[in-house]
Parts: sequence; C-alpha cells; structure tokens
Amino acid sequence: MKIPVLMLMLVLVCTQLQIAASAQECQFGGAEAFDATAKALSEAKSCAAAASIMRNCAWGSSADSQLAPIAIGKCEKSFFDKLSEKGKERYGQEMQLCAYEFAKQEGTMYISAAALCQVDVAARFASNPAEAEEAVARASFDCGTAKTPLESAICSDIRLGKADIVLSRVYGAVLKGVDSAHRPEVIQSQKEWLRRVPVSCGLSARSNSPLVMNCLRNEFERRFTDLDGCADETLSCLKAVDADEREGEAAVADNSKPRASFDCEKPLTALEIVICADSRLGEADIDLANAYAQAKSTMGSQQQGLIDSERRWLRYVPETCPLGTVGGIPPLLARSCVRSALEVRIQQLKSCPEKKEAQERLQCLNHFHVLENE
Repeated sequence: MKIPVLMLMLVLVCTQLQIAASAQECQFGGAEAFDATAKALSEAKSCAAAASIMRNCAWGSSADSQLAPIAIGKCEKSFFDKLSEKGKERYGQEMQLCAYEFAKQEGTMYISAAALCQVDVAARFASNPAEAEEAVARASFDCGTAKTPLESAICSDIRLGKADIVLSRVYGAVLKGVDSAHRPEVIQSQKEWLRRVPVSCGLSARSNSPLVMNCLRNEFERRFTDLDGCADETLSCLKAVDADEREGEAAVADNSKPRASFDCEKPLTALEIVICADSRLGEADIDLANAYAQAKSTMGSQQQGLIDSERRWLRYVPETCPLGTVGGIPPLLARSCVRSALEVRIQQLKSCPEKKEAQERLQCLNHFHVLENE
C-alpha cells in the first residue's frame, strides 16, 4: 500500500507545482499579457520548456499564431541546421500538414490549433532529430501493398496522399476521443464513407481523369474537416454529416467540377498554388472568374479599365497576403487572407460596374482591400 500512496503524493505535488508555474507564466487579455507570454517563451530554458508554456498558455485565438513561432524557433535552434536536405523536407512537410488539417475551418480557434500542432512537431523533432531522416510518407499506409482502386489513386498523387495522411491522423484522434461503447459507430461511419467516395467520384480501376482526382481530394479534405469539426459531439455530428453525404451521393458532377478557373495541375504563380491547395478557394476563384466575365460585359467602353484593374489586383494580393509555401502546402494564414481577398473582389466586381458615373466605377474597382471593412 505504501508505493501507491507515495506515488499519489508525488502526483499531487507535481500537479500543484505545474499549476503554480502556469499561474506565474500565463496571462490573458491585452497587449501586456501577450508581451508577458512572449517574454516567457523567449526566456524558456529549453525547447521542452517553451513547448510546455505554449500548451499551458495558449490563447485559443489567432494570437497563438504569433506566439508559436517563438517556441518553434527555440526548438529549431537545437536541430534544424543539423538536418540534411531530406530531413528539412520531412520537417517542412510535417509542419505544413498542421496547416493543411485546419485550412477549411472557420474561426480563430482553428488558427490556434494549427499553431499548437506546429509547436508539437518542432518539439517532437527536437527530442528525436533522427525522425527527420525517415522517408517522407506518401500515404497513411504502405503504397507497396496498395490493392484497391482508391489506394492506388492515393499512391499515384502526392497531394491526395497528403490528404490521406491528415485524414488518417484525424480519424485516429477521433477514435481515441470517444468511449469504447461508441467506437464501433465511428468505425462504421468511416467504412461507409470509404465505400461512398469511389462511387461518388467515378473512380475506376484504370486511369483516372484530373476531375476524378480533384473530386477525391475534395472529399478527403471535407472528411477530415468534418471529423475535426465534430470533436465536441462526435456521434450526433457524424450522423448528420453522413446523412447529408448520402443525400448528395448522386451529385457526381458537382463533386467532379474543376478545382479552379485555371489548370491546377500546372499552377503558374504563388497565388495559384494557394488557391489550388484548398477546394473552397478554388470554388471562390471560379466565382471570381464568373463575376469578372459579367463585369466585363457590363463595363462597355471601360473594359480596358477593368482589365487593368484586375491585373493590378492580381499583383496586390501576393504583396498583401503571406503566400510563402513549404512542401507545396501554403500556410493557414495565407489561405485565410486569400479567401477574404477573393470574397471582397467578387463583391467589387458585382457592385462597382453598377455605379452611374464612369469615374466612380474605376475608383471603386481600384480600391483594393482584403477585408470588407477596410
């Protein structure tokens, strides 16, 4: 009996010390509190200490995207420069998979989740640098054992493979989060989804068109986004999601539509790379192209002014949004910025040509901003 009591006492003491440490380090609300957290991260004695502060003191908002780089930088000092090029590629992929997982979610809490995920990756590699030298995974399974048409499709496309990796991790986390009594329902839901996807996307055992591959990526992205979003009420949420998917199972044409207004197999600019990385951005880009075509037909003799405005806007967005990419997956903040810019521009293209005065039209079209209230 003595050992368990002793262990319990040690646990209680350690818990009290952790609470006390967290109370000293963590402050929330306002610039002073933010600066205090940033200072604590900067002065942390080690990567592990910085990562611990970040987890305990996370704001649960976009502020974490500014605090996380401090902890990540602390961790990277211990291993990043020692990595081979292969190791840096592996590390870069893991960091960007964090951003990819939450890219389609709404709300600053998901920006926080992506930032904390990246801190965990940096801390993990700092504690075990050898992990960086492992081969970059092509999928969540061994592609050498791929048997089904879906597995073959996943292994044939590196981007679909990344979507599969993220889905596998999110699904695994969901399974761990539900009690054992309800776990079979979650497993059954996933099995039914895996059955529906090849059918809804028109997947065949032979070669598949870009439309089919786009459809698969869209479905995988939608699935891991839904699973993440169902974290609080997993079962009831998944049942609602599954019901919606069954109702739309026959809508193959909608699922297989182009990913953007241009060829995503050959993106030419950083902006196009960002748009092609997120199916929802691709949909907005298509809406933008339609709005531009409609505006062009409305502008009459001022069409050249519209063309010049659109060219300037296409230069403005990359200068305003952080479009840097690592491993082919743009950061979460880049996607959020581009999404806002596209939404605002679509509204401009719809409303500006309706203005009576010619000068007003051009002034309206050339007033570039990312957020609606700027």
